[in-house]
Amino acid sequence: MSEYQCYEFVALDRPLTAKHMAELRRISTRAEISPTRFWNEYQWGDLKADPAALVGRYFDAHLYFANWGTHRLMLRIPKARLNTKALKPFFVGEQTAKLKSVGEHIVLDLSSDTEEPEFGEESPGLLAALSPLRAELMRGDLRCAYLAWLLAVDAEEVDDDATEPPVPAGLATLTTAQTVMVEFLRIDVDLLVAAAAGSALLVDDSESFRRWVARLPVKEKDAWLRRAADAPELALGGEMLRAYCATGKREQTGVRRKVAELRAAAARQCALREGAEAERAKRAKAAAEGVTRRRLNNLARDVDAAWVKVEALVASSSYDEAAKLAADLRDLATRDGQAAGFVKRFDAMRKRQSRRRAFFDRWKRRVEVEPGEW
Repeated sequence: MSEYQCYEFVALDRPLTAKHMAELRRISTRAEISPTRFWNEYQWGDLKADPAALVGRYFDAHLYFANWGTHRLMLRIPKARLNTKALKPFFVGEQTAKLKSVGEHIVLDLSSDTEEPEFGEESPGLLAALSPLRAELMRGDLRCAYLAWLLAVDAEEVDDDATEPPVPAGLATLTTAQTVMVEFLRIDVDLLVAAAAGSALLVDDSESFRRWVARLPVKEKDAWLRRAADAPELALGGEMLRAYCATGKREQTGVRRKVAELRAAAARQCALREGAEAERAKRAKAAAEGVTRRRLNNLARDVDAAWVKVEALVASSSYDEAAKLAADLRDLATRDGQAAGFVKRFDAMRKRQSRRRAFFDRWKRRVEVEPGEW
């Protein structure tokens, strides 16, 4: 398998300056570089820089994909726009889910590895689909952080006797970005379902939020207005929502589980899911077999006419249709113990249509296909 790596970085809060772009160009002469994006792929070789260092200095989000099984996502968020204290309980892993302080920013560094190689390339636009996670975190939505904790649990970086962090509401109804995060980082869906069982429903508390704003002391309201005046580029509504969440108004109450309990629940969920999938596959197979049985029964009513049709289709160069009908005749003959008769009639047709070599070459390539597969 050939080697493939893809690096993508985006600047969301502030565009890159000309100086920044020149510095990045010295790192890579081939990369696509714009005021908001750095992208490059490698079939051989590698990026001659530390991605974490590039995020710390230039970018707000980074995605890395390698077809030997490594996926990595980094998000950089200003400390002033994040409740760092609320985030820390979710980041207890050593490798897969890390929270780092870099100057005035917090960087979430998430990675996933598998021993099974991937034969595709990174899907275009994947980082764009993941970037809204930053805004969600800045609004106080901690589901992304809990997913990061599950990533560490799945990687066995969290002990069985450890207690889960506060469970945010809405784990059963993830946002699009959170769903993409689960897929990209290959978070165990059975573990997620088990965790979601302890998560409250996500309710619209916009009215409660408005009442909280209305009850703010005048001094605090003035402080928010000064903040809006000093930094008009800020999404102040998101900032206020984060402050509201930090008051604990949205915090879920209830029993927090041990990791061992979650793993046991995930194992039960896996067994249920696999059982349901096996039952669906069984029903689908039975339905397909029923369709095939009815088709062959109809064909059996006039086999001679079917052979005439096959030969007419071959003569008119309708090779795909002819091959499908011939395959049905073969399956019917096999079912009814008449395989030798099929071979005899097919060889006779071969002699009459000997100039149609394209059809017989195609038949030869497919003759080993199991009945019913084409």
